[in-house]
Amino acid sequence: MGNCMGSSQSHPQSSARNRQKKSFFRKLFAKTHLDAAALAQTCPPPVGGEMPIGECTVLRDRPAMRLDSRLVCKYEILSVIGKGSFSQVLRVQHRISRTYFAVKLVAADCGAVNNELHILSRLQHPYVIRLEEVFKSSSRLFIVMELASGGEMYDRVVAKGRYSEQEARAALKMLLSGLAYLHSIRVTHRDLKPENLLYADTRPESRLLITDFGLAHQATRSGETMTETCGTPEYIAPELLLRVPYTDKVDTWAVGVIAYILMSGIMPFDDDCRSRLYTHIITANYVYYPQFWSGSELAKTFVDSLLETNAGERLTATQALQHDWIVGETRTAYPIKSRPSSEYNAMQRTKSTRSIRSVTRSDHGHRVDPREVDQLAQDLKKAAQSTKHYGVF
Repeated sequence: MGNCMGSSQSHPQSSARNRQKKSFFRKLFAKTHLDAAALAQTCPPPVGGEMPIGECTVLRDRPAMRLDSRLVCKYEILSVIGKGSFSQVLRVQHRISRTYFAVKLVAADCGAVNNELHILSRLQHPYVIRLEEVFKSSSRLFIVMELASGGEMYDRVVAKGRYSEQEARAALKMLLSGLAYLHSIRVTHRDLKPENLLYADTRPESRLLITDFGLAHQATRSGETMTETCGTPEYIAPELLLRVPYTDKVDTWAVGVIAYILMSGIMPFDDDCRSRLYTHIITANYVYYPQFWSGSELAKTFVDSLLETNAGERLTATQALQHDWIVGETRTAYPIKSRPSSEYNAMQRTKSTRSIRSVTRSDHGHRVDPREVDQLAQDLKKAAQSTKHYGVF
């Protein structure tokens, strides 16, 4: 009797516990899909090959783009933000820190990329793009880099028409600061142009970043010269066109071209005919058009000091940072060396006042052709020797 009474009294509690257990397991198994973000938190970090190399993850909007499983474990893939002839760029977010990065996908056997990574791995400066890490699969490299969400300088110039003198000075200070750092560790960029300068964010005062080190050269000793013909036609220095050994001052020539573009919105050297374009460059055939130029007279002297055809007299990046125009002081009287517009207007020059928007964007099909330069070299040397503006020979 006692046993019966005990059993009947404990039954409601036992039933309640059973119902709770059933409810727990019902909820547990009712979930029909995995939470990918939560699952990723449990993945081990991709260090020392803890996770096997794999290409098992596919972007939803690009089925042919297979991604390394280690990359996907550590970063959430958000979108495709760029696509070139030989690469694709993704916007990703670190799953733990929630920091955004850019991931560049390239072929693993690309020699130029390996050179770029070798150089990038040594760089650390606020005005130079930062390399975060690299994942390598059997066929691809996944290069995780600092995300520059502010876009190219090229796009800002196109949108604004031109920079004010104050805006140009701020941008060029950052560019020269980054360039001085690169030259201090014997790195020559060799392809500086507005397309290769990115803003960290969309603010007007955003940090400027030097990017794309695909043509960069790492010297092994001080004073080392280069002879390889490379770069983008409108930004290439005279000594490179003349096929003489050159130094990192080819970069400061390109800064002079960029400075001119920023304060005018047009190209200093521009011609549909490549041979005429190169002739304009080696003779420093440019002019400050009053209707386009936004800078002061001192700004012109700054550009002139960089667009100096004699590389020995051209300013270094460090010297350019100390120029009166950059520091905002007037201590020295500088002569303006470029031709006045009245003299220049009588000279023939094709599309000399095209805006930067009209010039074909630089890509792998818009590089300097070494064979073309070799063919023109002798004629260009003769032209250079016949002008009072060139001081190499």
